[in-house]
Amino acid sequence: MSDKSPNNEPDAASSSLRRRAFLQAAAWGSGIAGLGGLTGIAASRLAHRTPAAAPRKPVLGDEFTYDVARFQQSDPALLRYDEVARFNSGLERARALAVAPDAAIFVGGSGGIRKYSPKGEPALTIALDPAVYSIALRPSGELLVGQLGKISVFSPSGAEVAVWSGLPANLLPTSIAVAGEQVFVADAGNRVVHKFDAAGKPLGVIGARDAARNLKGFVVPSPYFCVRMAPDGLLRIANPGEHQIEAFTLDGDLEVAWGKGSFAVEGFCGCCNPVSFDIFADGSFVTCEKGLPRVKLYNSAGEFTGLVAGPDAFPEYLQAANAGTTDVLGSGVYAAIDPQGRVLVLDSVSGVIRIMQRKPQNHE
Repeated sequence: MSDKSPNNEPDAASSSLRRRAFLQAAAWGSGIAGLGGLTGIAASRLAHRTPAAAPRKPVLGDEFTYDVARFQQSDPALLRYDEVARFNSGLERARALAVAPDAAIFVGGSGGIRKYSPKGEPALTIALDPAVYSIALRPSGELLVGQLGKISVFSPSGAEVAVWSGLPANLLPTSIAVAGEQVFVADAGNRVVHKFDAAGKPLGVIGARDAARNLKGFVVPSPYFCVRMAPDGLLRIANPGEHQIEAFTLDGDLEVAWGKGSFAVEGFCGCCNPVSFDIFADGSFVTCEKGLPRVKLYNSAGEFTGLVAGPDAFPEYLQAANAGTTDVLGSGVYAAIDPQGRVLVLDSVSGVIRIMQRKPQNHE
């Protein structure tokens, strides 16, 4: 659903109300504005279990019923990775995932942060409240941690060493990217990416609506908004409501965008996908979707090349989505690439982290 009025301008009062509701939902660890491709099905099944005074004739005929069950099965020919290990994150609503240069794994969610060895062995616990939404690692080993209304810096040993001040109101930092001495924070609460210096001094925003720069703004209907620094020196930012990944200069100029909305495997389905992504050293992408959980591969030009994991790899997620339970609200799938090129995949519903390794066969 758009937050624009008929004249293509936002209504200030309604936008303010929606933003407050959005932030409250995010703070509780739940999502808003839809779950992606499975929401309608779950709602329909719940409705069918509700007693009614008398049967009603469907408004639309069967020819308008869209069954996505067939999309929940993966085509084996598209799978490019094998699962080689898995372990539980130990956190509820785990939704932040990062990998250090030494392949140590950091995961954040309700309760704080857990650090694991590359084999999934517990190494460090940082208890935090409210929930952690994002983690980024500096070359020094320091952690940048995003929580509702807060960005903090932690030492490699887990001690808090700084809390940034002067942050914008309604900040919901769902993703953080480090680029040299600059830090970029995807703010789902304000639907922009903030640019900071290394100490947290604001340097401007990227992606705000600006007709002079041909920027339409980011469409962020739910608390999923991802930013990454690419090897080509451009930022990549997900525009989930537009089903695209967009490339920006560090000064905020839009260079190129790719992606399309579709239930088909090469597209992004639902209200707002991709919810997260990461970038390989060659500039290619791994992307993640919620609702219909899919972890996919695209080349540097945005062309689909295969699957890391399809929906059937996430049985707990699909069970929750198909049953229409609240367990799937505010939950997604997240990916990070380790120094060996393996893809780590975090499922928020089960809390499990899967380590996926490239198949030896050349499928390209």
